[in-house]
Amino acid sequence: MDPKLDPFTTLLDLKLGTFDPERGPVQVRTQEDLRGFFQADPPRPDELVYRVMPVPVPTENSEIQCSTTVLEPGTVGDEYYMTKGHFHAVRDRSEIYIGLAGEGCLVLATEDGRHRVEPIREGMVNYVPGGWAHRSVNVGDEPLVFFAAYVGDAGHDYATIERDGFPVLVCRGDDGPVVTDNPHYRP
Repeated sequence: MDPKLDPFTTLLDLKLGTFDPERGPVQVRTQEDLRGFFQADPPRPDELVYRVMPVPVPTENSEIQCSTTVLEPGTVGDEYYMTKGHFHAVRDRSEIYIGLAGEGCLVLATEDGRHRVEPIREGMVNYVPGGWAHRSVNVGDEPLVFFAAYVGDAGHDYATIERDGFPVLVCRGDDGPVVTDNPHYRP
């Protein structure tokens, strides 16, 4: 076998989620980029919601894709800041998240409407089985930082989530986060 990639090492700042040296282009998502994912229109379209910092490797089955995500604290309406969420394009591909800093939750759902909400905090490992859409939500006052790894050919299907949504929303309540039914969910 002829290797397609040379080994490399990079330093991960566990609190900031940054790599040194930085390995790939940072993907930035603002409120405007998430228009239609939140129930309300974004009041501050240019405000940063999250950044994804990838370690670029070939998107092939034999390679492991990995990245960090830094999800800022904040809300649009009563909904906490969240990632777009996605299924994997190759539905049976799994993913692992490792919580590095902050406090949040992982919203998971199957295409038939089953759902779970799991905590993400420093030191927690979340396993996302194949066939489960997943979205991260920051329910704290500090950035939520996590590391993700998945099989190279998994791909991302954002369109299904944009069209159908998730069965539940995570909203700000009087005593903290509240999980509520999503009135716009289409099973």
